[in-house]
Amino acid sequence: MGNRVVIKFGGADLATGEKVSQAAKMVANANYKEIIVVVSAMGKTTDSLLNTTMQIGDVSDADYAELISMGERVSARFFCSALRTQGAKAELFDPCNDNWPLITDSNFRNARPDMEKTTELARKFLAPLLGETIPVMCGFVGKDLNGRITVMGRGGSDTTALVLAKCLDADEVILVKETSGVLSADPKIVSEARALNKLDIREMFDLAQGGAKIVKPEALRYKQPNQMLRVVDFSSGNLAVGGTEITGALDSNSSEVHIRNDLIAINVVCKVNAENISEVFSSLSQKPIYGVSSGSRSITVFTSDGNITEVIRKLHSIPGFKAVSHRENVAMLQVRHATFIESPGGVAALSTALSHKGINIIEVTTSKATINVFIEENQLKRAKEAISNVVTS
Repeated sequence: MGNRVVIKFGGADLATGEKVSQAAKMVANANYKEIIVVVSAMGKTTDSLLNTTMQIGDVSDADYAELISMGERVSARFFCSALRTQGAKAELFDPCNDNWPLITDSNFRNARPDMEKTTELARKFLAPLLGETIPVMCGFVGKDLNGRITVMGRGGSDTTALVLAKCLDADEVILVKETSGVLSADPKIVSEARALNKLDIREMFDLAQGGAKIVKPEALRYKQPNQMLRVVDFSSGNLAVGGTEITGALDSNSSEVHIRNDLIAINVVCKVNAENISEVFSSLSQKPIYGVSSGSRSITVFTSDGNITEVIRKLHSIPGFKAVSHRENVAMLQVRHATFIESPGGVAALSTALSHKGINIIEVTTSKATINVFIEENQLKRAKEAISNVVTS
């Protein structure tokens, strides 16, 4: 069992007084030496606050943050009281107090943590309490350097938990949810969805960015390589076992660049629909696919494995396909950076850098935090030099 853990409870876990009491009991009985608790707003409180704020009208950003933060601030007070009824010593951390550690920029509605200042204050105010007292933090909420309350966007409590874990060198982060860890699909749609024992952090990032409401994608940037991160089921009543472990870490400070040589771009002129895309994929059989794009009247697939004659002939024979062409000696620059998903301009920055070197782009495809740029193979060396400043900035 780890020595230091950050435990975060979602809003559904705290929807009633009975659930708050059960959650507090789970924490009080947990076999960890040092515990920090992060709480979301109880139940649908945030939705209610948002609806009321919208009905008021055009409130300022600063007022918006102040109003919406009330859900977590009330929730933390309830949780502190519940811990005390379990015989635990608990201390509330509220942004109105001088000992509040989580400092952000002044983007009131979607703030980003100031990691340097937050680390300094977390070690000053939180760390000395650990082992004797359980600090209870309002999730989702921050405070800027001028002392004004900010919020970190929906799902921001996940960010709070992982930021504090990084600042305090926690051994483990536990995200408590109303599901049996991370599931293979939405159980409301797929009744036979299964719980996953383990996921790589990049897989979790792609699932979350694709719509799975388990972990806020941006929060994963703060996970450290040596930290355990688990998503556990509230109904299990036991924080120590089960759930889904999310392994690995994202490098949020630099890009990952991968290169593929000797690719082939196959272009099929046809109606763009699911049936024709399926025919293209079927013709490729087990050949790898590095990118897919479509226009109004054509589908392009980037693949490899040398001799493509058989594939071209097969595609040409399919009824409904008007014409087929292919291009050899294509290279791919694959650039992955966690910030691409939340910061506009990633594609523009790469294409501008290549344009300045006179390098023509054959195609660009994107998926979540990954951008694939396809170019002529003989321009690869110059392209790598052109984007070097982009991927390290």
